[in-house]
Amino acid sequence: MKYKKLRDQGAVRRLVNLGLLIGGFGIGQGSIFLAQTYLVATGRTELLALFGAHFSFAMLGIIAVESGSLTILSAQIARLLVAQGDEHELWRVYWETTVYRLTIAVVLIAGLLVFKAIVPLPAFSATYLIGVLPALLIWAFNGAGFLDGLQRSGISGITGSIAYVASAVALVLALGKTPTQAGLITGGALSIGYALTVIVQFAALSLLGWKPRFERPTSGGVRKAFVEESSMLAGLAPGQLYFRAQLAIASVFLGSTATAMLVYAKQIIGAASQISGFARRIEFPRMVQAVTGNPRIAVRTLVGIQKISFAIAGAIAAAVLVASLIIISLFDGFTQQAWAFLAFFCVTILTEAFGQSLVQAMFARNLFHSAAVARIVAVVVAIGFGYLFVAMIGAKVFIVSDLVSHAIVISLSYYWLRRNFARHGHA
Repeated sequence: MKYKKLRDQGAVRRLVNLGLLIGGFGIGQGSIFLAQTYLVATGRTELLALFGAHFSFAMLGIIAVESGSLTILSAQIARLLVAQGDEHELWRVYWETTVYRLTIAVVLIAGLLVFKAIVPLPAFSATYLIGVLPALLIWAFNGAGFLDGLQRSGISGITGSIAYVASAVALVLALGKTPTQAGLITGGALSIGYALTVIVQFAALSLLGWKPRFERPTSGGVRKAFVEESSMLAGLAPGQLYFRAQLAIASVFLGSTATAMLVYAKQIIGAASQISGFARRIEFPRMVQAVTGNPRIAVRTLVGIQKISFAIAGAIAAAVLVASLIIISLFDGFTQQAWAFLAFFCVTILTEAFGQSLVQAMFARNLFHSAAVARIVAVVVAIGFGYLFVAMIGAKVFIVSDLVSHAIVISLSYYWLRRNFARHGHA
């Protein structure tokens, strides 16, 4: 009965999960935005700049430790639920994933400590680094993927805001402190926030009847974790570099106005895509269970499971387009330029939603290596396209390069899915 209830995720639970994921995103990002706004209002732009740069790099470290393990662990848990594997097996999978994440965290910490010993750092940077290092180690134990696999992604989403809120509070508390104190306060707050996050996640698992336990990892399971999650990391890394490469191209070839328009548009497009992604995250365990139950399931059926994400992407794209047309008619100057740019850019919300739905279908099929290759090829080609045609097309080259990137992901993903399905006698 316990397994059946988890496999049968109803519409109400999916809506609750979606609401909590969006709520967690809003609370986390909103708290940082409010704290930064307060610093702007009080004229503390220097502290704002220092925090922004260091927080961004800290998040890259967290992403590296995670390495997409949320998706992989969620898929493994969902498969075991279908097979009605015992709890010992579920927790063994968690600890095998944790071994990989711990290894990445230890390598990052060692490398950063060596860097600190060799390179003289400013006072804020030195103490922020010391304060944030425990966060990397702590996050290796996170239970977000386990919760997602149990179809409780809303819990992992709302708990994910804790570290952001802690950092926002610390940023305000750091006002008036020396750079050494401010770095330690803000960096340490991130570590405390992630410690609280992991504690709350494990408490939630216990309340749900999945009391945390240690199960000795197997060598085969650890090896599998290293192979799959390294592939995920390889696929994630180019995406982290893509926007930074676009900013560099815009800054060098087009100037500050075009760069500002790109930043403004990407913030809105990125937020829209993330909300659409929350819906895909909720549906992912169902996709995995569908594939496990019927390996011959067709591409269109898997994509259809994610219809909520398409509806959300379509609604947001339409809202952005309407808002753009209204603002263009009411304002002039940079505001008019930025929203005219955004009116064209909003189409990428739809193309990315479709591309990522196919990528998620590949994840459900365990095609992690192929998904990584598709992402890497798409990013390399899109960056090259932007560099070659920026002088000819101008700022709109970034819209076209995004569309080129999405087209490559869609084409390669569909090709590999068709080939994989053909092996099971159905395409």
